[in-house]
Amino acid sequence: MSDLAEKLKYFRKKSNLTQQQVADALGIDRSAYSYYETNTSTPKLATVQNLARLYNTSVDLLLGNTGAVSEGAVLNSPDRFEKWYMDDRFNQLSDFEQAILLRIRLMSVEEKKKLMEYIENSISNS
Repeated sequence: MSDLAEKLKYFRKKSNLTQQQVADALGIDRSAYSYYETNTSTPKLATVQNLARLYNTSVDLLLGNTGAVSEGAVLNSPDRFEKWYMDDRFNQLSDFEQAILLRIRLMSVEEKKKLMEYIENSISNS
């Protein structure tokens, strides 16, 4: 597995996500994401960074910079993926709940802190 398109498809399927779910998380059209997987177009670096966060991997791995470690060993390692991707409980969530979790995955640490503060303030003001 050497090119970005193949890796994106691999990680998406391993994460049990549809192209639409990934596109929604990235805020792009499904067709735009589909073009990345078919090597019709190449995502911008910022999009590759978001995809790496979404799939809990590194930009280096997505772009093929794995160094001395074999790609097969890295890609097939079960600890490369978040548990909730593989967990049936994720698939039992509504589409809305899944979309929220995927978008949170793309947030920076600071954005996540702000979100938690907002939620805590909303609960205490109820």
